This record gives sequence, C-alpha cells and structure tokens, in this order.
Amino acid sequence: MDVPHFSFPQLYEWLFADEVLDLVEPLLGPDIALFSSHFISKPGFTGKRVPWHEDSAYWRGYMEPMEVVTVWLAIDPSTRENGCMQVIPRTQFNGYSTYEPVDGKTNVFDTEIIRPQRDDDRAVAIELAPNQASLHDGKLQHFSEANTSPTRRCGYTMRYISTRVREDHEKIGQWHHLYLARGKDLSGNVYGDPKKAYPDLARFRAKHNKNGH
Repeated sequence: MDVPHFSFPQLYEWLFADEVLDLVEPLLGPDIALFSSHFISKPGFTGKRVPWHEDSAYWRGYMEPMEVVTVWLAIDPSTRENGCMQVIPRTQFNGYSTYEPVDGKTNVFDTEIIRPQRDDDRAVAIELAPNQASLHDGKLQHFSEANTSPTRRCGYTMRYISTRVREDHEKIGQWHHLYLARGKDLSGNVYGDPKKAYPDLARFRAKHNKNGH
C-alpha cells in the first residue's frame, strides 16, 4: 500500500510519534522530514521474494545527499519462515550497485544487485515480533525470501530524511510530498500539510506508475 498517509492523515499519529522520531534523531539529527511510508505485506504461501537491492536505487535523482533512514515496524511476526528482511551489514557506504534482470513472476522487482557486488554469506536475518522495529540506511543492501509459510508478514515502513537533504520538488512535487516531522527546515524544501489528505497525489502516482519503493 503505497504512501497511505496521503489518503489517511490518521497515520501521522504513528509517523510523527515521539517514540518513532526519538529512534531516528540520533541518526539524522533534530531536524527531520518524513519522506515516505508504505504497508508491505507478504500473504501466506503467495508472498514473493524481494531481490537484493538498495532502496537508494529507486530514489536516485530525487534528493541530495542520499540520507534516508527507514523504520520497519512489524505488524505481524517477521521471521525466517515467512520471509523476513535480511541485510548485509556495512554495505551502506556505496548505495548504487549494478543490477541485472530477474524473473518478475517470482520476484517483487524484476532486477537484482549482481552477485559479484554482494556477499550473501554475510546476510543477517532481521526477525521481529509485532510492535518491534528495525532501522536501516537507504543505501544498505537487503532482500527477503518468498513467504512459503501460512503466516502473513506485514510491516509498515516509515522513511525519514534530515531537512539538510534537498528534495528536487520541481521533478517530483507533482506526485510526492515531504512533511516536516520535527525541528526546522534547513534547505528550502516544500512540505505538505499533515492535516490534509492528498488523494489526487495518490491517484496521479497510480495512473503514471509512480508507486514508490
């Protein structure tokens, strides 16, 4: 479910919660903007594999510098059995690997980081109970296996940037909004109003295939 907060402002109760922003502030500093959010669900038995990737590959050219922190909040248990996220530690220092095609019928995306540029043997599984969360850098290599278990795996990703980061509003403002979550703006960004719904943006994204990662 792509950027559900555009249509359901009630989600700002989570997205702007001090309990969440207090996790993010030690990494980004006191001036924080909400970049995006998604509900990501892998149904039991049918949830596809997510290929190895960096989130930054999907956002390149939208912001500078690429400093994004994702809070991955578990709604359901997230385990090896139902396809939890796995990461390769300390891979966030590149962020722009080379990709090759993979089968789109069995994978959520149709490209994956080439094998010589990743070390699968170092992968660490991020297993979470409901209401637990993990944090990862936007340039960190990660993937998840298909869900072959009967248990759904749903999480809510809440993505934040420092307001030092400059979003290219002319390029993406027609289909995306930042929101000032804490502190002050430092780079002249344009922000949406969290008291308003923006269903027109959601419709535009769907019509023009602008669904984000």
